[in-house]
Amino acid sequence: MIVGGTHGNEYTGVWCIKSLEMQRKKWESKYPSLQLETILGNPEAHLLNKRFVDTDLNREFVVDKLCAIDESSSRSTINQRRLDTVESIRARELDEILGSKCDENSHEVDVCIDLHSTTSNMGTTIIIPEGDELMAQAAAYVSLKCPGSRCLMHSIPERMHRPNLSSAAKHGFTIEVGPVPVGVLRHDAVENTEAALHAILDFLQRVNMGEDIYGYLQDSFPDGWVPCFRTAPAVRPGEISGKIKWPCDPDNPNFPALMVHKSLQDRDYQLVRKGDPLFVAGDGSVVNYEGSHGEEVYLIFINEAGYYYQSSGTGIGVAVESKFDLEYGMLFDFENVDELTYE
Repeated sequence: MIVGGTHGNEYTGVWCIKSLEMQRKKWESKYPSLQLETILGNPEAHLLNKRFVDTDLNREFVVDKLCAIDESSSRSTINQRRLDTVESIRARELDEILGSKCDENSHEVDVCIDLHSTTSNMGTTIIIPEGDELMAQAAAYVSLKCPGSRCLMHSIPERMHRPNLSSAAKHGFTIEVGPVPVGVLRHDAVENTEAALHAILDFLQRVNMGEDIYGYLQDSFPDGWVPCFRTAPAVRPGEISGKIKWPCDPDNPNFPALMVHKSLQDRDYQLVRKGDPLFVAGDGSVVNYEGSHGEEVYLIFINEAGYYYQSSGTGIGVAVESKFDLEYGMLFDFENVDELTYE
């Protein structure tokens, strides 16, 4: 399943799925073993050219949200669940299409590829969960086919606890491309997204054909480790990764009380050290990085427009350089190198 428009004002993914449908025979002939399906993630938000209507759809897929029961109702129907926003209703619909987290016996879509764009200078970034060996190998494959792309791995191994849309399927894979303004189509961003999309579909096609993809990848990663960035652990409910949060204006919770410092703008994946400037206040004073996530970190999604919204989680994303095991998709444990074993 290929999803576009999880955020309604991110037009790149919507264009890509519409283009695929227009050229379906061409795509199907290229990947004959794959059953290609597309879906528009948030139709109502897309029509309004908004990220979301009520709440961020990409934060609605934690099992506790999807399967919450309204104890005041005795009706054993879908209305019994707390579907009180446009996005919670849509999340429930998508969850049932992709493989319900609320029903252990439901049929799961094998792979969900979620297409996103970002206003930040993230280039082509592949986002995968830790512990999914198939998606880890897919990310490694895409990195070879799309030079300059990066892999971002988050440490939420348990699928039921992940809040993002693609986690509703058996395997989730997110393609993030930027910088792209919201509500805008850029030809280069579409091409970069389609290049990454073709790469993962090519990977899946070759896996289905029984090719030795692992051996192919080992030639490029002979020590068995693939470079990546690891997101900082999430500290707020519903988030998939940690952030350096900025305070909000008292008159508008979606307007920052601090502005991203000019030295950071467009410098995603660049090293930031304790004491480096982060924000500028209205009075002109500078707020420096205090080392909350370590002495040295890499900032991601810098000044991302979507992160101005409290529903999406305000602030700047934080990551550290890491690597993952090609065979198991597990992050390297730098603190316990001698104890690194798999069972």
